Amino acid sequence: MRTELIDNMVETALKGESISHEQVLQLESLTHEELDYLFVGTGRIREHFKGQDVKICSIVNAKSGRCVEDCSFCAQSSSFQTDSPEYGLMDVDEIVAAAKEAEAFGSNEFSIVVSGTSLDDRKELDRVIEAIKRIKAETQLETCCSLGLMPLKHLEELKEAGLDRCHHNLETAKSHFDKIVTTHTYEDEVNAIQNAKAAGLQVCVGGIFGMGETFEQRAELAFSIRDLETQSFPINFLKPIKGTGLDHLEPMEQYEALRTISLLRLVLPKIDLFVCGGREEVFIDNQERLFSAGANGILGGNYLTTKGQDPKRDIEMIENLGLHPVYTSI
Repeated sequence: MRTELIDNMVETALKGESISHEQVLQLESLTHEELDYLFVGTGRIREHFKGQDVKICSIVNAKSGRCVEDCSFCAQSSSFQTDSPEYGLMDVDEIVAAAKEAEAFGSNEFSIVVSGTSLDDRKELDRVIEAIKRIKAETQLETCCSLGLMPLKHLEELKEAGLDRCHHNLETAKSHFDKIVTTHTYEDEVNAIQNAKAAGLQVCVGGIFGMGETFEQRAELAFSIRDLETQSFPINFLKPIKGTGLDHLEPMEQYEALRTISLLRLVLPKIDLFVCGGREEVFIDNQERLFSAGANGILGGNYLTTKGQDPKRDIEMIENLGLHPVYTSI
């Protein structure tokens, strides 16, 4: 077993440094036995930088469907025929009620997510601004929004209203991007992230794994996000949805998903790693292994177009591991 190789990678990450590209590629050949040994180390890295806390984020699908973008994984794209719900932007009371429900079961962060390239008009922007103001006034939650390709001036308004964080995924590696999305570019995604940073927001940037990319392309995405110097990485594993462009694929094998989480922890030792979409489908009854692989957060409750597991089960799993769900904002 290649213990020296693994120990060297872990020790590098424990210093707060990213392992090299060459080291990352060696992760692909690790056996299950070697991965189990690695997970002891990635668990140490998580504990070293994040302690025993597990952050829980929740989202509300505040506007659903009818999206003109052709992201091949997405049930909300108008390019595909799916059973995804379609409705306009929720009113402020509905969004605030969803935030309070999330806080009640243990979330410390709440994200307002809308479908589409960006918000359609000024009325929608004002509604989101009002919802953020009320969430900040009526809860202890950190606030996040996922609003697409937003201009800087609108992000500045959201920041002034109390928005803490902007979420905007790169989705996949630049070298794989045009196989997943053709209606906008990878550079458009990066520009949206740079706008959020310029507005003074924390930024949550991740992607989806299991979309036909190579292991090297997973590494490419990890290093790209490292270079963007963002604060959180939402890890999604493809849940193939009937009718979408990727419905012919299978969910990622469990050890391969854990290998991917450990890759991210070794490249991004200090970042918050949240495991989000696909968690239940990929890990089933072994979800506790996420934390030894290096994750320190999960998405609780429901996803955009599919149901999540009972939040009480998440809390119970975390506490049974001797970890601490983070109930309030920091």
